Amino acid sequence: MTGLVRKATLFVVCGLLAAGAAMANVPDPTQSDCGAPDGWIYVVGNNGAVGDPVGTFCVTVIGLNGLPIENSNVEVDFRDCDVDLCPDQLDADVKNDPCSGVVGKFTDASGVACFTILGKSKDGLGCSSAPAGCVKIFADGVLLCQLNAPTFDLVNDGDGSGVGAGDLSAWVDAFLCGTSPTRADYICDGVVGSDDLAKWVDVFLAGGSAVGCQPKCP
Repeated sequence: MTGLVRKATLFVVCGLLAAGAAMANVPDPTQSDCGAPDGWIYVVGNNGAVGDPVGTFCVTVIGLNGLPIENSNVEVDFRDCDVDLCPDQLDADVKNDPCSGVVGKFTDASGVACFTILGKSKDGLGCSSAPAGCVKIFADGVLLCQLNAPTFDLVNDGDGSGVGAGDLSAWVDAFLCGTSPTRADYICDGVVGSDDLAKWVDVFLAGGSAVGCQPKCP
């Protein structure tokens, strides 16, 4: 009888250890961090070699046990946004299918995955607007957060060029709409205004988004 009790106890302990190990690899949204404290990430261009650093953000995935999760599959989902992703994200570690609207990457040993998302606004948006929080960030299928995704390259010039005069004109059009499209609201206060224009000018003058891309999906 004592042997049976010992075996039963061993099975229980092994089961608890296995359950604890499994729970350790479950991302916890309350402890994880999307690296966007103000509630948005920027979709940017590049300088011909690297993505504009103004768009860089880092997602940190923490498990239910409070420890970082290595090799967690982080996905940034733009399917509900006014964004066309660039075919080449200029990052060899990024998984990118521009037609799916999802960009992915695995976390490092510290549970961190950093992104600089390259893309531009979709064509023909007029005064329509993506909903607030259109970007969804997942880790291993667990929703960590929802963010806005303003873009600086607001028109498709047909030549893959980046942020320029045509985009300034498109920003003015968005301002005149009176509906404050989220793609032109760079400080994400719900209103397209002078502070957003100042941010657009800063990005334009810095030159980090001088080169764009030609999206390949309809």
